[in-house]
Amino acid sequence: MSTCDIDYRYRRALAPEGLVTFDTCLQAVTDAVADSRLAGLEPGEDPAVQLLSRRLSRLTCGTVAADHPEDAPLRERCMSRLAELKHKPAIVSLVLRGCDNRPEELRHYQREGQRALRQIATAVGLSRNDYQVNYLTSSTRFAGEHTLQSESIYLRLSPQRLGEPDLAWRRPDWAQPGNTLKKAHITALRDIPAFAARLMRDLKLPAPGQGNLI
Repeated sequence: MSTCDIDYRYRRALAPEGLVTFDTCLQAVTDAVADSRLAGLEPGEDPAVQLLSRRLSRLTCGTVAADHPEDAPLRERCMSRLAELKHKPAIVSLVLRGCDNRPEELRHYQREGQRALRQIATAVGLSRNDYQVNYLTSSTRFAGEHTLQSESIYLRLSPQRLGEPDLAWRRPDWAQPGNTLKKAHITALRDIPAFAARLMRDLKLPAPGQGNLI
């Protein structure tokens, strides 16, 4: 059985300030345990699970606000794991693994797909007001279609179905240049900066910061 590790729980464990109630923190621990098992790891030995469990215990005891230098080794392990996963976008593993009829994987697929598209938007120089990221699915049981749309880009990310590649892009409204639909395998997102550069070349987009230069 293939596994994939998701960096979300490590990021959440390192910045848990939003977990301020027992219920939200308990859910974070539950999600982290599920993610750890998805990665083929032992939850009890997972640094993110341990940190979040400590957060839950401190919420119960009212000691959240205190300094906790004893957490430093666990935080270092989380940061090391984040560094390892930096060049392994979770969306690639999720699509390769398959998400249909797998609730945990589908939850990550929806979030990580949007995250990847926002990273691409940033890499090509779009600000948050310049584009929209959408998600559409015919059923909550199946992985749907992510899209990134701006005045100059239409990019689709979806699981491969009926032989169609996972990534496809063109100019909106099929306008020139870039009126031909380009396609690529999901593994192209293993290097998001390189994929963003390819997108800009194919659609004849200006380099970031040069949009108004003549």
